[in-house]
Amino acid sequence: MIKTHFNDAIIGNSKMLACLTSKGELIRLFWPHIDYPQHIERMAAGIFYTGHKNSTSWLNGCDWHHKQYYVEHTNILKTICQSNQKGLRIEQIDFALIDKDILVRQYTIENTGYDKVDLGFMQYSSMISTNPELLSTLFDFNADSLIHYRHNYYTSISSEREVVQFQLGNNAFDSAASTELNGYDSIGMMNEGAISFNIGEINPGQKVNFNLFICLSHTLKGVKELARSCRQMDVGKEYENTASYWKEVIKDSRQLYTKDNDINELYKRTILVFKLMSDKRTGGLLASAEVDEGFTRCGRYAYCWGRDAAFITEALDTAGLTDAVDMFYKWAVMTQDEDGSWQQRFYMDGNLAPSWGLQVDETGSLIWGMYSHYRATDNIDFLRDMWESIEKGVEFLIRFKDEDTGLPKPSYDLWEERVGEHTYSSAAVYGGLKAGVEVARIMNANPDTIERWSRAATEMKEAIEKNFWKDEANRFIRSVRTKLNPWGSEHSQHTVIIKANDKGYYRDVTLEDWIIDVSLIGVTVPFKVFDAKDTRVRQTVEAIENALTSHPVGGIKRYEHDNYMGGNPWVLATLWVALYYIEIAEYDKAKEYLMWAVKSRTQLGFLPEQVSKDSGKPCWVIPLTWSHAMFVLVLSGLKDAGAL
Repeated sequence: MIKTHFNDAIIGNSKMLACLTSKGELIRLFWPHIDYPQHIERMAAGIFYTGHKNSTSWLNGCDWHHKQYYVEHTNILKTICQSNQKGLRIEQIDFALIDKDILVRQYTIENTGYDKVDLGFMQYSSMISTNPELLSTLFDFNADSLIHYRHNYYTSISSEREVVQFQLGNNAFDSAASTELNGYDSIGMMNEGAISFNIGEINPGQKVNFNLFICLSHTLKGVKELARSCRQMDVGKEYENTASYWKEVIKDSRQLYTKDNDINELYKRTILVFKLMSDKRTGGLLASAEVDEGFTRCGRYAYCWGRDAAFITEALDTAGLTDAVDMFYKWAVMTQDEDGSWQQRFYMDGNLAPSWGLQVDETGSLIWGMYSHYRATDNIDFLRDMWESIEKGVEFLIRFKDEDTGLPKPSYDLWEERVGEHTYSSAAVYGGLKAGVEVARIMNANPDTIERWSRAATEMKEAIEKNFWKDEANRFIRSVRTKLNPWGSEHSQHTVIIKANDKGYYRDVTLEDWIIDVSLIGVTVPFKVFDAKDTRVRQTVEAIENALTSHPVGGIKRYEHDNYMGGNPWVLATLWVALYYIEIAEYDKAKEYLMWAVKSRTQLGFLPEQVSKDSGKPCWVIPLTWSHAMFVLVLSGLKDAGAL
């Protein structure tokens, strides 16, 4: 089944992550990690009239009008489904228990019509199945629960009310729509099933409560035990406990509040997003909940990138969420390659994710991030724990050098599109080298090591100046020795043949790539190769704004001629420019970009990856953790300067 590419809402408990549409449909459920595996193929909840065949009305259907919002300052989602034609109003509340692998769906069904109705509740579910792991479904009479399972993943669906009918497979969705379920088989090798419940008679103006529980476990016994425990659950108490937990998360964070309520509410939502995107079991940081399982429009998003994480951890420290940063860098040490590098991206459990090439900026960024976290916390024990990893990482960066240019050897750029020697990647390597030098001094490392690392950083800065600054353009260029045509020979006449790897393979590359790219700001923010007031940096930022401002909606695009998803402005790119203006104390300009981002949030308060260049509305990946991180960094910078 092809799913929507938009997650309108997310809930979870940092071990489980659930994604829902604006109509309250549960479309994705990740467990036992927040990235993998995803269990749901399709799930639908509906109301039917008892005794009336073919009367099931699915709550995500066109018969209903929907309104959705979060319970204030929580990750508890409320969806209102209203049908004037049916005379029904259904309030659906979705939340995950904090300390148990249980998702609660709480329904309040109100008769807003003039006549008494006799209702039932229909629940259909289809789970992900692959041939090597053929998914099966059973109905357990003791737990009174529908259970889907594959290998060591068990998902049960049940209620405190007794199941009236059930069906496994055999076109269960059509049967559910008809209201008549065939429960002759109680176990089978199929991925779908349906169960129904009796709600009973509801008089005009009367409300009836109904709860649905989705439990997850690694064993059949475990999931049945959870399902049975739900029948005794005080749902009201669990709701209050969950709401209190999320409000405490906000309360315990840094109070970065302003006179602008929109900014304040976005900040609170950002804190809640950070918590959902930090894996409680491992510390991995999720770029975004998945939106494209089939690789139909992108390379997927539900992974951890070291580059994103370096910005995110900076924001976490800024927001006072230092424990999450501690956990992340312990996770990062675990994922580091033995040669000292970090690969492109990882699953939350630390395994290497599908990748297509090293991005050397990530190694530099992570070392820079470790030192940045130390500066935020002054925790020498953390630095001691990181020292071996930092040492390996710096030595890798020194080895990974093109002797012809003095720059890092060719690798993919931060947008993961081109192999080359890039300005941003070089700046990140410089930042990692400089951070390594500072850590080495604190750790009383061998003076020869400190001197050698310091010299490597100086040489990297000189190589950046020599290769990327162009007097004739009054700005930095994006790359040198770049593979602009990944599918064959370069189209440019200005090419050179370079060594691709140590097995004797070579490739042709374009000598220089002059495209204007927002990541050129990386030479000053955050890696401080050059001072923000350096004339060359100012001229480069001016070129960025002139070339990349998206008219008429505003915002900054990634680079010239960007065609990914239509070439829209990005929230993180726009806020990157804002960070530059904070560095040079031009706060009004920074505030303009900040407010553009604030206005780009979704109805539920999420920052997207991109904003439509045509409509100005949020588009593509929602929410993007990096976007939220940049928002916090800009907000903090302006707040600390007294500009907000």
